[in-house]
Amino acid sequence: MTHVVTTFLKHRGSVLLTRRGPDAETNPGRWDALSAPSAGDSEAAATEARRLVREATGRRDVTLAHAGESVSVTHDGETWTHYPFRFDVSSRDLDDLPAVETTEWTTPTAMVNRETVPGLWAAYQQVAPSPTTIAEDTAHGSAALSIHALEVLRDRAAVADNWREIADVATELQDAQPSMAVLANRVNRVLSGADRTPEAVHDRAIEAIETALTADSEAAETAAARLSGPVATLSWSGTVKDALIDLGEPVTIAESRPDREGIDLAEAVADTGIDVTVTTDAALPSLLATEPFEAVLVGADTILPTGDVVNKAGTRGLALAANAADVPVYVVTARDKVSKDDTFHPEDGPAASIYDGDSDISVANPCFDLTPGELIEGVLTEDGLLDQRGIEVVAAQHRSNTDWLEAGSTASH
Repeated sequence: MTHVVTTFLKHRGSVLLTRRGPDAETNPGRWDALSAPSAGDSEAAATEARRLVREATGRRDVTLAHAGESVSVTHDGETWTHYPFRFDVSSRDLDDLPAVETTEWTTPTAMVNRETVPGLWAAYQQVAPSPTTIAEDTAHGSAALSIHALEVLRDRAAVADNWREIADVATELQDAQPSMAVLANRVNRVLSGADRTPEAVHDRAIEAIETALTADSEAAETAAARLSGPVATLSWSGTVKDALIDLGEPVTIAESRPDREGIDLAEAVADTGIDVTVTTDAALPSLLATEPFEAVLVGADTILPTGDVVNKAGTRGLALAANAADVPVYVVTARDKVSKDDTFHPEDGPAASIYDGDSDISVANPCFDLTPGELIEGVLTEDGLLDQRGIEVVAAQHRSNTDWLEAGSTASH
C-alpha cells in the first residue's frame, strides 16, 4: 500500500496541478497536486503538507482551509491512500518544484478528464466544499459561502449524468443556508442562464465564480473611492476589509461579541500598516458621538427589497448611534446580496457563547439584526451607489432567475 500526502493549493476558483516528469520513479507524466510520501500517520501528514506548501510558495502564512479524511483507491492492483489537505493562497507565485515538469492553475474539474495519479479527484473531493460543509460553516460570510456553492455546482456538474442531478444539488445548496440571499441568487443565475445539461451548468458555474469574485472586489473599490476617513465598522466582512485597505484611512472596529470576529478584521487591516483601533460593541456608539468619524461602513448579509439591511447583530444599534451623531452609514456589498423578497431569516447562535452557568437564565444570542433602510446613506456596489429604486430593480432581476425551480421540481417527479 502506498501512503501519500496530497496537498491542493487554491487561489480564487483554481487549484494548482503539477505534472510529473517523464523520468519520475512513479506515475511518470501524470498530473498531481503537491505530494510526498507519508508514513500513514495523520498528524505527520499535516506537518508534511505544511512543508510542501512552504517549499512551493516560500511563505509560512498560508491558510489551511480544510484537512480531509484519508481516501484509498486501487489501481493496477496497488492501493493508494491519500491524506488530502487544501490551502488557500493569496497569489500564484511559486518557487521551483523538484521533479515537476509543468505546473498549471486550472479549475479542479480538469482532473476528471486528465491522466492523473490514482485517486487524485477522489482526494480533492475530500477537501472540496459540499452542501454539508456549507450548512455547517459558521466561520465564513455569505459571499464566501456563495462562491463555495458555485464550486459545488461546478464540481457536481463535471460528473453528473443529467441536469436533474444538478437541479437537486442546487436545491440542496439553497436549503443549506436559507438566510443567505447571495447564495440563492448566484445559484439561481447559473441554473436559469445555462442550457439544461451538466456541461452547460459546469461552464456557467466557472464563469459565475470569477464574476462573483470580481464583483466583491469592485464593490470594495467603489467604497474606497467614495469615502474618506476616519471610519468605524464592526464584525468581519471580506468586502469591508478590502475597502478599508484600499481607503488606507484610520479605522475603529468593534470586536463584535460573542465570537469577536471584529478582531480578525482588525488584525487583517492592521497588518497592512493602517492605523486601527479596536473597541467593545457597547463603546463604539459613544465614540461616534465624541470622536471625528467621517463614515460608518458595514457589510451586509442581505439587502431586502425595502432597503432594510440584514447584518451582524449590533449593526442596527451602530446605525442609530451614527444617525444621532450625524455620521453617514454606508453598506458595501455586491448587488447579488439584494434579496428577491422581504423575508428576514433570524438566526440564533449558541446560548453557551453568552452564558454557560448554572442559574436559570434565558439567553438571547441573535446572529443578525435588521437595520431600517432610512438609516442607510447608500449601498455601495460593483456598479456604484445603489438607491432604493435600484434595489427594487435588482430584486426583480433576481426573482426572474428562479424560473428553473419549477422545471427542476417537475423533473424530479
